[in-house]
Amino acid sequence: MRDDFLEIGMRITIEVQRENVEHFFPSKIEDIKLDYVVLSMPMKKGRIFFVGIDEKINIYFSKRGSFYCMEGIVRDKQYSPIPVITMYPLSPPYKKQKRSYFRLKTSCTIHIKLKGSDDWLQAYTRDISAGGIKFSHSAPIKKGSIIEVVIPDILGETILKAAVVRTEKNNIRNVNVHDIAIKFVDIEEAMRDKIVKYILTKQRELRSKGVE
Repeated sequence: MRDDFLEIGMRITIEVQRENVEHFFPSKIEDIKLDYVVLSMPMKKGRIFFVGIDEKINIYFSKRGSFYCMEGIVRDKQYSPIPVITMYPLSPPYKKQKRSYFRLKTSCTIHIKLKGSDDWLQAYTRDISAGGIKFSHSAPIKKGSIIEVVIPDILGETILKAAVVRTEKNNIRNVNVHDIAIKFVDIEEAMRDKIVKYILTKQRELRSKGVE
């Protein structure tokens, strides 16, 4: 086991796939051996989430300013003194590029500027991922439009470039009835990592409160 990447006590995220749906759980590395790593069992609403022997899982973690994935297979489980699973790696850790599925439904303030405009407009997110944002807006924005966006809670005053990929009208709401989906363009990996870390931290906070 390459302990230059993993450390005992390191916070990680376990991914379990069921029927083409990804489930993510906060976890911790309890022990590291030559051929395997021992992880705290995934929990859901305070209860153990069943993971079978020989089931494939992925673990995600941040290291040296980058975001990594390691694929593995569960070979053993123990419930005492603490519930843990034993994972044998199927691959060395590798940098994870496609992380848009780490999506968090949240309402946070962003500022957007349309191409050709000097005005910054305030908006609120519907959800956010490392690949882009969905936010509510008072008017539709044409697909393919390039906008600038600032996410103060995550990236401070950093300005990101994004492209509109979809506009949907929500007839249930009375204000800001248009949901605008954007994807980041030419975003630096360091910025993606900050977004992922923010999402994982918020997900851990929600799950610790029993909120999915």
